[in-house]
Amino acid sequence: MTRIHKSTLIGAPIAEVYLKARDPAGWPTWFAGLTGPDSLKGDGEVGTKGDYTLALAGVNFPVSVEVVEDQHGPEGASWRGLIGGPLAGKHHWTYRPHGDQTEVTVDMEYTVPGAALGRLADKLIVERMMERNVQQSIENLKLICEHRAERGGVHEA
Repeated sequence: MTRIHKSTLIGAPIAEVYLKARDPAGWPTWFAGLTGPDSLKGDGEVGTKGDYTLALAGVNFPVSVEVVEDQHGPEGASWRGLIGGPLAGKHHWTYRPHGDQTEVTVDMEYTVPGAALGRLADKLIVERMMERNVQQSIENLKLICEHRAERGGVHEA
């Protein structure tokens, strides 16, 4: 099993960061290589299930996500998801307040089965691409949330 650990400090309050990050309909706007959802049931709470496509090196992989944890409290927030498909695994995202900023940490574990290797040829390439995707994703989330914070926060209808 391959593990990825990334962390960053986002210049926006935890409520805004978590609201953006836990919205499964919006994941493709910031998670690198992800498109869809092709189907979606739920709004990010436990039990939410969605089907997406993840592109790596021009190869599209079907990916399903099921939310198994969604907690938010005064000390922070936590989200866990199970990933199904050729790159099966799990995500664990944590959000900790630091004044008006939020520390976001992602821990991801996944497997690269032979079927995926046959399409991309080398496990190391898949691992490096996934690590770059996760790093780019956390940077995209940071950019979106900080831009919203600069504009005065999220305005819900």
